[in-house]
Amino acid sequence: MKKIVLIVLLIFKINIGKTQPNLAPNPSFEDKFTCINTSLLLEDYIYFWYGGRGYFNTCFSSSSGADVPNNQFGNQMPMTGDAYCGIYTFSKSTSPTFALRNYIQTKLDQDLLAGKKYRVAFYVSLGDTMHATNNTIGAYLAPDSLFTSNNGVITNIPQIANDNNNDLSDKTNWTLVCDTFIATGNERWMTIGNFYTDSLSAITALDSVCAQPNAYACSAYYYIDDVSVMLIDETGYEEQKQNNFSLFPNPNSGIFKLQYNGIINKLLMLYITDVYGKLIDTKEIINITTDYKNTSLTNGLYFYTLRSNNEELNRGKFLIIK
Repeated sequence: MKKIVLIVLLIFKINIGKTQPNLAPNPSFEDKFTCINTSLLLEDYIYFWYGGRGYFNTCFSSSSGADVPNNQFGNQMPMTGDAYCGIYTFSKSTSPTFALRNYIQTKLDQDLLAGKKYRVAFYVSLGDTMHATNNTIGAYLAPDSLFTSNNGVITNIPQIANDNNNDLSDKTNWTLVCDTFIATGNERWMTIGNFYTDSLSAITALDSVCAQPNAYACSAYYYIDDVSVMLIDETGYEEQKQNNFSLFPNPNSGIFKLQYNGIINKLLMLYITDVYGKLIDTKEIINITTDYKNTSLTNGLYFYTLRSNNEELNRGKFLIIK
């Protein structure tokens, strides 16, 4: 029996101001033991990848098949740094009892807190040599680690799921997968992959190869980089109760309006951050309707906060799609 698990246990410490730390260790897979043996690169890394390599780094030789940017699955620059990982989330099979799956798994830096809201995010890019795309990818968080055998499907229902409208067919750029959930408490392990059988997965053939009967030619293999798990509900109040402000349209291209249903009688500031809590932009709110424009924002999910001095009045999120 084979266990398909990648366990990454390295420390990532960023906490600027009141920004919550990323609880996912080694989020861009930079830290490693050595570049000599590709089966023992990351701390506590269990290497049982089926049909190919699961870790890619610029330190590998060009003939290794695990080089960056050129490797056995295509050409891809990292989202951050010099490395990334990769997993099969689908491969067409002639056997109804077999479904090729890989998963990456990590132990978070601390247990999640019951009743608190967390944002989980990671970036994916489809391998150039793939003939299918799969929008069904997500993350499952639990108190203990998960194991699978014979490259089969882990059937736990993931708390984090990619929106089917968020297309994951891009082979050149990195696409953000991001969602939030309320922790039940004591979640310490996160597993990323496709938790659905082939019949329930959102599979799209990219060419005529997928019409052929051979088992592995029609596959979806995704590079993964920049994983994050962050607390976003520190105070315990519910976002949906904050209805004084509205942002529209959402999604947008970096141009939107912010509407306030009330009288502005104090200084209001708009703060925009990315999924890692990095401050992207600020704007003073003067009128009940504020026009915002920042065409330099790239595709992805962003968060906004409205503050008056030290008081937070509203928070929300918006999606950039160009």
